[in-house]
Formats: sequence, C-alpha cells, structure tokens
Amino acid sequence: MAPLAYAESESGEQESTELEALRQQVQTLQAEVETLRAQYAERLGGLEAQMTAFQSSLAVQNAAAAREPAEAPEEPAMSEEERASLDEDLAKILGEAPQEPGETQAPPVQTAGRDREFTGHARRLNQLNPEVSVTGDMFGTVSDRSGDPDANQFKLDEFELAFQAPLDPFSLAKAFVVQEGGEFAVEEAYIEFTSLPHGLGFKFGEFRNDWGKLNRWHQHALPQVDRPAVHQAIYGEGGLGGLGASLSWLPRPFLGSYNELWFQVTNDDNDVAFSGRGFDDPVFLLHETNYWDVSDSTYLELGVSAATGKNDLLGQSRSEVYGLDWNLNWTPPARSLYRGIDVRGEVMFRRKELEAGQEDITGLYTYGTFKLGRRWNVGLRGDWTEIPGTAGQSLWGVSPYVEWTQSEFTHWRVQYTYNSKRLDEPDDSENKLFFQIVWAMGPHKHEKY
Repeated sequence: MAPLAYAESESGEQESTELEALRQQVQTLQAEVETLRAQYAERLGGLEAQMTAFQSSLAVQNAAAAREPAEAPEEPAMSEEERASLDEDLAKILGEAPQEPGETQAPPVQTAGRDREFTGHARRLNQLNPEVSVTGDMFGTVSDRSGDPDANQFKLDEFELAFQAPLDPFSLAKAFVVQEGGEFAVEEAYIEFTSLPHGLGFKFGEFRNDWGKLNRWHQHALPQVDRPAVHQAIYGEGGLGGLGASLSWLPRPFLGSYNELWFQVTNDDNDVAFSGRGFDDPVFLLHETNYWDVSDSTYLELGVSAATGKNDLLGQSRSEVYGLDWNLNWTPPARSLYRGIDVRGEVMFRRKELEAGQEDITGLYTYGTFKLGRRWNVGLRGDWTEIPGTAGQSLWGVSPYVEWTQSEFTHWRVQYTYNSKRLDEPDDSENKLFFQIVWAMGPHKHEKY
C-alpha cells in the first residue's frame, strides 16, 4: 500500500504544479491584454487630439480664405510615412488590419441600436404544421394453397399516412390513416396529455389497446410478416382496438425497478372475441408491466393483461381474455450495434360464453431475434394455439426469417412459415414464403413499445 500511496501523492503534486503553471500563464495573458488595451486607448486619444487640431487649423484657414479669397492657402502637406502610419493606426483601432504575431485584437466597440436587425416570421408559420410521414408495407407471397386470394401474388399490405405534432406544452396529437384492401380507414387518432401530476397519463381517441407485447404495434412494425397464430385466433387479424379513453400510471417501483399500469375503456369494435356492437357494450382492459435490470447488458420485462366485454348482440354473454407476456433482451454495451438477442412471447387464454355452454381457447407464441451485424438479423418464431369452433383441435407452426436493414428508412425480410393446420380450414396444412420490404418517408418511425 505504501508505494501506491507514494504514487498517488506524487501524481497529486504533479497535477498541482501543472495547475499553478496554467494559472501563471493566464495571469500573464491577462496582464498583456490590459497593456494592449491601455496602449490602444492612449493611441486613440492621440489620434483624436491630432484630428481636433487638424480640424481647428482647417477652420482657421477657411476663415482666412473667406476674408482673402484671392490668396488660397496651401493645404498642409503630409508625408507618405505619416499618412501610412495614420491609416494603419486607424485600421487597427477599427479591427480591420491583420494582426501581428503575439498581438491581441481589441474587443469591438458596442454601439447600441446600430446593428439592430428586423426580420419577418411569415416563413416560420410552417412550423405549426404537423410532421407528415408515409410508410409502405409491400410483400410477395408464394404458397402451396391453390385458390387463395392472398397467396402467390405481390401485395401492398399496408399504406400508412402518419400525422403527429405537439399541440401545446401539455398535450400532443397523433393520427394514422391506413389503406388496406383498397380502402382507407383511421387506425389511430388520439390526443395524449403528457404533463399530468403523480406519474399519470391520459389518452383519448381511436387507438390500439395496450395488450401484451404486439397488439399495440402497427402492421409494418411487427417483428415478423404476420401476427402470431394465437393473436389471430383470439382477436382476429386486426387485433384489439377502438375509440375510448386510456389512463396510465407510473407508481413508485414495487416489483423490479420499473412498473406501469394501464386502464382502458373502448368501444367494442372487435367481433372475434367480443360482440363488435360499439360503446353499448364497452371493453374494459387492464395491463401491468414490470421491468428488471438483470445486468449491464440484460433486462427482463414481465407483464399481465386482462380484458372483458359482451360477446353477443343481446348483451347477455361475456368474454374474458387473460395474458402473460415476457421480453428478455441481451445487448452488450460495447457492441450494441453489432450483437444482441431479443426474446419475446405471450401466453393467452380466452373464455367465451355461448348458448351451448362456454368455449375455452389457450395458445402461445415465442420468438427470438439474433443480431449478427449492424444490418443483419436472423430469427425464429414458434406458434401453438387451439382453433376456435372446433372440438379441441390445435395447430402448431414455425417461422424462420432473415432481415436486412438497408437504412433507417428501408427494411427487407424473407420469412418461411409452416402451419400444421389453418385457422379457417383445420383439415389443411400450409407452407408460405414471404418476401417483404418496408419503407418510410418522413420523421415518423413506429415506436417499439
């Protein structure tokens, strides 16, 4: 320990010596600047005196010339050296002459009101316009299914217009208009209040519900070409969403290092899990998520979700959906652009009351995306779910995929999917090959919730 203490002491003395030398240099420079300022002030005073004397002499000569016009006095002659010296002194004072080595320029004289600029703000009015973005999701599909209108063709799966802007210091608004199947529809349009106290947040409008991990994501932002089979079996291809209100809360951490809760009430627009009747029978949703930092490079998220609503036109039967989701991410800090693993999944259960009794459906999916480089990813998703409307039949599937990120604005994906059965035709299996490209114009890049 003694050599270490001696080394630390010697290092401290060296730093103190260097700091003292720097202080002396600063003091020397300050003294030189003050000397130069005094010299410039003295030289400026002398020049002003010379100019005053010259003007007085000129005035006397002009008066004499007025009295004796016949005799024109000769102009006082200045030598070339005197004129050059005077010009050089004036230029230095005005800051227009090149500095000599070691010479410091005097600070410019501040003149109030002389450098005032007047500019118009008419061209800044476009800052009030919202940010506008366009996103396209295009792919081609090859399938062993004959007669399928969605297979063996190129397809513009989604064309999205996004508008977003802060309204004031307390709120912002977002709107997403989507073209699917030749028809335009509002996918999301809501106002969000961001300055509420006590960790509260409020959102009102048309939005996708905060269920699990993937329901909130738009189609073009999904980690695979299609949604997992259990999502399609329970909520349909469109997922869960509607017009309503959302209240979120960030409490003090009670499980892990971060917790957040959502309570949402929306119109019943989903006719797969519920009735699709609208706000006559609203859907109530509760979601809670927990976050842990496992290490410097790994974190874990666990969440639970629950939703309930009526499922028949008379409003006499009810559906209940429950879910458990997880997300395990490993990203080494020193190589975050080139290496990483993201593992996500969900287990979902739906109980639906029917006239003939009740129908229970259970399913799950999980996938892992592995970053091989700055632009290349590979991944694998596994699916299993019971098929609605069948006597206990189920399907399983596997979907490997390869991704290439051309840039922040262009993303390519090739995916192969095998399902042992189909949701619409339980007696048939299917093989599909997808070629997908997602491109974006504008500032909007879909949030990874």
